[in-house]
Amino acid sequence: MPESAPTPPRENRGLWNITLGALHRFRWRTVRRGRAPNHVVVRMSGEITAENAERVDQGLRNALRTHPRILEVDLQHVTYLAGDSARAFLPALRTSRLYGTRVVVTHASAQARSTLQRLGLTNMLDIREGNAPDNGRPDSRTS
Repeated sequence: MPESAPTPPRENRGLWNITLGALHRFRWRTVRRGRAPNHVVVRMSGEITAENAERVDQGLRNALRTHPRILEVDLQHVTYLAGDSARAFLPALRTSRLYGTRVVVTHASAQARSTLQRLGLTNMLDIREGNAPDNGRPDSRTS
């Protein structure tokens, strides 16, 4: 019978947790709210880097295929957003403008916000603390 993974000594558990966190791969999931595709949520997790930027772009553009009024990009479980991953968001932003879709980024960490600001994407994205509004009006901010 195979042995389970060894439990690290108590003094090394912090390093063990950091190592396991570094192995967290990028994933996304698309959720549609309501019957009509007025509000589509893409939940991302893991690290967004240059290596997976194409997958991020593909996931965002797939979510835009139904021409929703709001595309919510939930970054709550994103552990790291690399500066060179901007190419993942730009094609989706161009497509969203063609469809008249508002792109809202929710639950972004301080690190992710800083990266988006440094790349100049904060002018093109609606960045929120909490969830995006369901009705799509710009004056209905939530926190």
